[in-house]
Amino acid sequence: MKTTPYLLQLRIQGIKNIKEPIQLDFYQKTVDKNFDPSKYKVKAIFGENGSGKTAIILSVFILQNILLNKSYLLDKDSQTRLVESINKHTKSSFIECEYVINTGEEIDIFSYRVDFSIRDDNRVHIDGELFQTKSNNSRNKYKKVFETKQGELIYYGNKDNFTVLQHKTQNLLEQQSFLTCVINNENYEIFKRDKMLIPLCLLVVFGSSIMTYLDETDRHFNYYLKQRIEDFCAGETSNENIKGFFDNNNHILNSFSDELYVPKDKYDNFEKRISKKCEFLKIFKPDLQDIKIEKKEYADHYRCVLKMVYPLYTIDKEFESRGIKKLIELYDCFDAASYGFISFIDELDSNINDVYLGKLIEYFVYYGEGQLCFTSHNLSPMRTLNEEKSSISFLSNINTIHTWTRKGNENPENAYKKGFIEDSPFNVDPSDFLGVLGGSDE
Repeated sequence: MKTTPYLLQLRIQGIKNIKEPIQLDFYQKTVDKNFDPSKYKVKAIFGENGSGKTAIILSVFILQNILLNKSYLLDKDSQTRLVESINKHTKSSFIECEYVINTGEEIDIFSYRVDFSIRDDNRVHIDGELFQTKSNNSRNKYKKVFETKQGELIYYGNKDNFTVLQHKTQNLLEQQSFLTCVINNENYEIFKRDKMLIPLCLLVVFGSSIMTYLDETDRHFNYYLKQRIEDFCAGETSNENIKGFFDNNNHILNSFSDELYVPKDKYDNFEKRISKKCEFLKIFKPDLQDIKIEKKEYADHYRCVLKMVYPLYTIDKEFESRGIKKLIELYDCFDAASYGFISFIDELDSNINDVYLGKLIEYFVYYGEGQLCFTSHNLSPMRTLNEEKSSISFLSNINTIHTWTRKGNENPENAYKKGFIEDSPFNVDPSDFLGVLGGSDE
């Protein structure tokens, strides 16, 4: 059985213009032994300009980086972006998620929350973390795995290792997550026979299963981190399905590379991914014959340039249409979501033909094995998702979320346009632009 996570719920506050807590629900049923997310694989988020759609995707990107990237809060550029991303009123944020993983033995539900804020030094620090777990038959009673507050480990589920881990994470937990402290601890011996290792590994699996697309954002995984994660999850106490996750998903995990700089030991895999991207693009541009890679060798990597080959000419990828470049950029997210990962894409509709957009969404509805969550300004995805359960959510500019439920013959597109969605009245009239656009100032 494939060990893949399913995101049940996402709660955020304090990211960009989301001042009040919002909650996105991805599965509308109680998780039990009959858990079946096949009808809840796609989530489309609509909202007015400035309502916070991008903030949702950004929060997932931040969550993954805090969770797994030990250098994230130490990096100057990341700190600058984070400080600008935190709401100017709250000056603090939290991101909380609930997810489920079926390892083949039982269905486990997990909850992870991280709180962080801007301190007097004008840097973002972690204020605390809470990671909990329960089985689907535990009647909503979570058990803590670990908890941190103000830079200190205050709870760990294995008392025998608590003091050791508290000491090893001292002075670290305001700048990196407890999980990265554990992953980067060379002494794996302390986790032998530690019953907390499995939930920690499954938190790694969850974090590793996330893909995000944000324009002009470094979306790719650190290569050194992947190896350390695999080493950590290969411990003696770990579940075979957890170990198998990394072997079975190498073709996805190894694809997180910058197309300009590719480590030499990942080049063969990169070449295969570009070949697959070419086949993907041929669906939209049948006259595309090949994508060639021009590479220059440096110390431990190649600098690569992609060339688009057509029957009568060859052009650099940078001179392709914006729509084709967008499809190239989105391919890894699409592929990941089709295979069982969780992909979040901001403005999926921008630069993509409306017909193609509809067919892509239909693919994930009918054939995708993972989750696809995206924001959109174009309303056409509403028509594709009208029959799907809880697939359409509306985010208002007062930080409320309303999920579409069908009422009679009304469709979401018309309801949205007419201002019938709660907290989302579109009260703009063409006459409002008179005197603002065109004409003289007199």
